[in-house]
Amino acid sequence: MTASSVDDPPAPGGGRDTVGRGLPRSVHFWYGSGAVATSVFNTVPGLLLLIYLTDSLAVSPALAGMVVFLPKAVDLLVSPYIGVWSDRTRSSWGPRRPWMLAGALTLPVLFAAVFAGPPLQGDAAAVYVALLFVAAALAASMFQVPYTAMPGEITDDYHERSTFNTWRTAFVGLALLLGGAAAPVIQSSFEDGAVGYRVMGLVMGALLLTAMVSAVTGTRRAPRPVLRHRTEGLLPQLRVAFGHRHFRVLFAAFLLMTVASGTMVAGVPYVTANVMGEPAYTSILMVCVLVPLMASAPLWKRLSVRVDKRAAAGYAAGVFALGGLGLLLIPVWGVPGAVLSSVLVGVGLSGTTLLPASMLADCLAAPDGSGRHQGGVLSGLWTSGEAMAQAVGTGLLSLSLAVSGYVESGAGETVRQSDEALRGMLVGSTLVPAVVMLSCLVPLAFYRLTAADVGARRT
Repeated sequence: MTASSVDDPPAPGGGRDTVGRGLPRSVHFWYGSGAVATSVFNTVPGLLLLIYLTDSLAVSPALAGMVVFLPKAVDLLVSPYIGVWSDRTRSSWGPRRPWMLAGALTLPVLFAAVFAGPPLQGDAAAVYVALLFVAAALAASMFQVPYTAMPGEITDDYHERSTFNTWRTAFVGLALLLGGAAAPVIQSSFEDGAVGYRVMGLVMGALLLTAMVSAVTGTRRAPRPVLRHRTEGLLPQLRVAFGHRHFRVLFAAFLLMTVASGTMVAGVPYVTANVMGEPAYTSILMVCVLVPLMASAPLWKRLSVRVDKRAAAGYAAGVFALGGLGLLLIPVWGVPGAVLSSVLVGVGLSGTTLLPASMLADCLAAPDGSGRHQGGVLSGLWTSGEAMAQAVGTGLLSLSLAVSGYVESGAGETVRQSDEALRGMLVGSTLVPAVVMLSCLVPLAFYRLTAADVGARRT
């Protein structure tokens, strides 16, 4: 099978290179660049939106958690439809890139509007942010759902899919560096917190636009599959998708991995500002996570060739959890221990980012028993599940804050948190994600798709 003949002959004007010979490095590179957009959109709200709501807009922790969660719930319902519509798209650009372009032209504006700093406080501010964040999440899905489906369609080589996702992971690290380290610096560099959030939103919006347009134009040399038209509705397709045994267990493991990382990312600014006593440590710890994340991506790919992807993903989860447990001891060993633990988190996060995405591409190409193409539906489920899991992670942290008595504040206000609140935010940001990450080993143990099943040729 070649990618350009997933169900039908290739479209006129398709990519110049056939799949079996391997794609140009430029396609790998520019595909990976799209991860800057998807990761910035996930990371910056995951890192700053909750604290923006609680500490600038005076929204209670419980309500703030709902604001973060609501758009993901809406996205969970809509993303599978985007996948179906993408499958049915007929275009000289292929079925995926027109949708990616639509997301590229809408998400940057909506993202900047979320952090526009309206003259509102409390419940009114929560409503404003929720509405804009819902629209931004839907725009992000228009890009991310077809983007996620591409590697399983444009190459049929087991290890080239890992190459795609090695580049993707490197760009995820770059995006996290920009969103996780630079965004807090931009925001905190202004004396007026509202202005800081507004400028940060504009800068990150410009970054989103650049990355998304680059991915659309840079993958123009990739094969352009023409997918068989599907006439059945979404629910029958979802039943077939969840009947895909490899996807089903991988999806469960991936959701747990994403909940864990989402909880930890959301907790970083709370821990640095309140437990460590210095908000500037947010950027330092994020750099300590992200440089190892980028540097170790090729090592995880090599390990996956040696021991296969499932085992490598399990090792990555263990390294992440070890780093999380180390962060729990920040009050004992201070900044040096926090730096070392953050490095371990970054190395583990690299593997839990690269390997599940590569395994998803294998699932998209593997037989599912239906004999029909399910790429759009599976990638839609994956994308919406990822968004939901990140929101659940933020929700777990907001629950820890609410239960432990964290007190919200408005812009410019200073509130001294109780010892119980400090313990709650530390445990919720470190121990909880470590335990959730280790739990992914249970569904991962039932994943059975290997190189032999999909006809890998190169190592």
